[in-house]
Amino acid sequence: MEEIDLCWRAQNKGMKVTYVGMSTVYHVGGASLKSSNPKKTFLNFRNSLYTLVKNTHHPLLLVVFLRLILDGIAGVRFLLQAKPKHMIAIIRAHGSFYTALPYLLQFRKQHPTRKTHNQLPSIVWSYFARNKKYFNKL
Repeated sequence: MEEIDLCWRAQNKGMKVTYVGMSTVYHVGGASLKSSNPKKTFLNFRNSLYTLVKNTHHPLLLVVFLRLILDGIAGVRFLLQAKPKHMIAIIRAHGSFYTALPYLLQFRKQHPTRKTHNQLPSIVWSYFARNKKYFNKL
C-alpha cells in the first residue's frame, strides 16, 4: 500500500502523478510474503485502512463503516474457504487499526487537504460481483 499512499498524498498536495508507459518496472510478486501467509492478509487489510483514513475526502465514519462490512464479508469468505487464519488476520488488522486511529486522525488534522480524484466504480464490486479479475477489464 506504500505506493498508493505516496501517490495519493502527492495528489493531495497538488502534485501530478502520471503513468509512463515506456518504463519497465521489475517486481517480484509475493517475494516477501506469499498470499497464503496470513501475515500478508493482516498487512494488506491494516495498511489499506491506514491509507484510506489518511487520504480519503469522503466522510470518514462512512468509509470506515463500509470497510468494516466489506472486510467482514471477506472474513466470512475466508472462513468458507477453510482459511480461518486469514479471517483472524482481518480481525487483528482491524484491532491494530483502531489502536492506531488516534495517530491517523492526528495525521489527517495536520494534512487537511484532500482532493476529489477521478475514480472507477468500486473495484471490490467489479471484482466480486461483476467477475472482473484483471485491471484492464474494469
